[in-house]
Amino acid sequence: MNPSFLPRGICLLVVTLSVGLGTLNAGGEIYVETVIDPSGQLHITTKHKHEIVPPKEPQQVSFADAQIAPDGRVVGWLAMYPNCCASYPVALKLVVLLNGEQRTYKGTGLPISEWRFWAQGKQVAFKQETEHGGNAVHYELRDVDTGALADKYDPDVNPGVTKPPRWVVALDSAG
Repeated sequence: MNPSFLPRGICLLVVTLSVGLGTLNAGGEIYVETVIDPSGQLHITTKHKHEIVPPKEPQQVSFADAQIAPDGRVVGWLAMYPNCCASYPVALKLVVLLNGEQRTYKGTGLPISEWRFWAQGKQVAFKQETEHGGNAVHYELRDVDTGALADKYDPDVNPGVTKPPRWVVALDSAG
């Protein structure tokens, strides 16, 4: 059908619907389950029974604390690395998977002790601190869609002066 024969408003409607449906189809998978097998490998299952097995990065020994956002469109996990001073690995990166695209967050480089989705899965919050004792504590809140830093909080900067944001309080109460 030649669009030049259609009234202008109908052509615009057809184009708008096509773009909208294309966006819905490109929206990615819905994640429904995460399993970390005995070897430390993460397995992610989608709504359509597709299994995703993320590869380990160089030096990474395992995965930990995999979580799915409440709406199922985002999955995240901790990447575990050897610890020079102990017999167990530590979480040095938080990885988030959205629409087949991975984003990695390292913050200040300290081990990540807690993390969770925030704002119904639109953001991710994490806490970093030294392994034994909570020195040099650092918090970050990241936007899932863009990866941008939405907020950060460092309680050691002005102890007792700066009240922690709600997302920090929620993160600390979850741990």
